[in-house]
Amino acid sequence: MTLSHGLPLSHLILIACCVATAYAVSSTWGNISNSAQLLHSENVVNASSPGKYVNHEIKYPKNGIGNGRIITGIRALDQVTNNTGGHATIYSGGPGFNFVNIKLQSQYNYGLIFRVEIYGK
Repeated sequence: MTLSHGLPLSHLILIACCVATAYAVSSTWGNISNSAQLLHSENVVNASSPGKYVNHEIKYPKNGIGNGRIITGIRALDQVTNNTGGHATIYSGGPGFNFVNIKLQSQYNYGLIFRVEIYGK
């Protein structure tokens, strides 16, 4: 079936599915092997803010605290399963470094519920 603007309905459905899932994504960076240790875990719950995005920053290690281990992998697990969740972005450090800064951002008008796990050796 083709719609009046020339796109097949199957393409339109595929585009809609991609857009709907774009903001409810768990992310994994690096390699989390069986020998990796959990260096840090954090549960983030931030209520929605009408008319705004909700942002949360995770810094590991916290300012003033040293870390002698190298990060091998990171998981940012979006706990929202109804396509209203947020997304995570590493903006400095990460796997291969001994630090990481992660930004969590909600969808517009929604909150955040994430579990972030940082692994290393």
